[in-house]
Amino acid sequence: MRTRGMIVLTVLLSLACAAQASCEQPIEPLAGFAPLLGTHWMGHFVSLPAPPFEHFITWDLALSGQVIRWLKTVDDVGFVMETYFYWDRIRETIAFVQLCNNGIHGTGVAEVADDTLTLLGVAMQPSGAIEFRQTFEQLEDGALVDRYDTRAGDAWSPEHVIVYTLVPEEGTEP
Repeated sequence: MRTRGMIVLTVLLSLACAAQASCEQPIEPLAGFAPLLGTHWMGHFVSLPAPPFEHFITWDLALSGQVIRWLKTVDDVGFVMETYFYWDRIRETIAFVQLCNNGIHGTGVAEVADDTLTLLGVAMQPSGAIEFRQTFEQLEDGALVDRYDTRAGDAWSPEHVIVYTLVPEEGTEP
């Protein structure tokens, strides 16, 4: 009887895990994203004399671990951007596509090394194609720093720095 109970418990836990993305794991090439998965962040510009808009980002797993989804919203200006990271088997690299509600979209490649995620891509804006580099670095104090640069000739020109702090899950201590 005890074995039957363990089997039932194992099946129930497996079904519960299957129903929740948090139980899934990313495929091996995307494993570097694991520390970000299921996290929610709030940040502000620190590099610009800009309004104190709150930027929110969430990192989730999608499509049975085949895709990492990064959702960014800035409610004050109605901005939404979704970025999807996936393993490109042909190029053997992490690729991404970004889609924004303002009509801007981008594509590129990403690399996760140590505590830094680096995106190199091209954003299609109304003014034309803009080459960009964006990094997300997790600092020892827990902050997540987003640096965004655009190509200016042979160099990179800083555009913004946003510092994010982790938003605690409901019912947990900050």
